[in-house]
Amino acid sequence: MWKQKGQGIVEYALILAFVVGVGGVLYSNTSGSLVNSIRSVFSNVNELLASKPVVTEEKDIIERLREGRYEGLAEVLKGKPASRMTIASDSAAGQELARKLNIQTPEGDGWFVDLHTDGVYVITYYAADANKLTYSALKKDYANNTSKYYQPENDKYTRYPTKVSIYEGLYNGTGNQLYLNQTTGHVGPSADGSGMSIYPGSCEP
Repeated sequence: MWKQKGQGIVEYALILAFVVGVGGVLYSNTSGSLVNSIRSVFSNVNELLASKPVVTEEKDIIERLREGRYEGLAEVLKGKPASRMTIASDSAAGQELARKLNIQTPEGDGWFVDLHTDGVYVITYYAADANKLTYSALKKDYANNTSKYYQPENDKYTRYPTKVSIYEGLYNGTGNQLYLNQTTGHVGPSADGSGMSIYPGSCEP
């Protein structure tokens, strides 16, 4: 049995050596569209191997979004915006950011990155399991029952009646971590007023 396993390993090694050898010969050739195509494939594979692994867990996603800003992995997160900037995971900008950072948000979950003009960076992660409600269902309920979540005529302590469970990552203007934990958040309008956002804090005295 061990002999068969050893033979199998040798065969795989020989096949791999052959493929690498053929690839090397073709790669060294400087002419031909086929050669250029194969060279492109090799280049893309190298880039994929060098990129960060896919993340799917809430704390890992928060960490990857932190890296996106402070390790310069995402251009959109660099610097200080002229006005407060919020990106939701289900927006076009959020989907592009997730693609760039190799983030796969689990079905039913959602996240926000919120970059303030002073450089403060807030990451909010909403998990369906923790709230017994999917992110898309929450958005729909907010659209149909906004006053359930946001009452602008009230003072700041009663303006957000409905609380949700979130994971929060909070970083100051120089990138130092202030918080990274599970906490309470509130639902309200996005910074530009075009939709819903979730932000840390219970807004209670």
